[in-house]
Amino acid sequence: MTAVEQDIWTWITEFIEVNNKFYDYKFPPCPFAKAARLKGLVDVKAYSNGNPYSYVKSQVEDLIAQKKFNVRVMAFPYWMRWLYPLHWALQHLNKKIIRDDFYIQYGKILTTVNTPYFVVIVNKLSDVLSAHEALKKTSYYTPWSQDHYEEVVVRRAKAYNKYKGNTNEMD
Repeated sequence: MTAVEQDIWTWITEFIEVNNKFYDYKFPPCPFAKAARLKGLVDVKAYSNGNPYSYVKSQVEDLIAQKKFNVRVMAFPYWMRWLYPLHWALQHLNKKIIRDDFYIQYGKILTTVNTPYFVVIVNKLSDVLSAHEALKKTSYYTPWSQDHYEEVVVRRAKAYNKYKGNTNEMD
């Protein structure tokens, strides 16, 4: 395991899985992460070089083909968060993988790790949608701003509804 991958595992276990002040210590940022990790459904990969989009695309293709993991977290140097063509490419890739029951989200991480990273997270979409339905019955979304809710939940729902029947090959 690389140092970057270890950093990401630390971030998962010490931040993502832990009840957070933002949620008044009632919820972790991802209430389902710990169960997925303990079931062996989470995989972490560290980007090292080459075209970042090609890297993500190959990792997504591998994830779908393997049928072993439901989540893959890919860590990139923090400066890559400013590569807006990469953001566009990731959104374009989402259009293609929704039909395979996966969804990409991305962002920066700064908490509990030695170095900040830009992360790309690919989740099994049916797991995320099911978790969302369960969380709607709780106060999980109460502290979220309307903008954040729309950016995360509404955008994902719109993409799912628009592309779930897409049968184009990845290009």
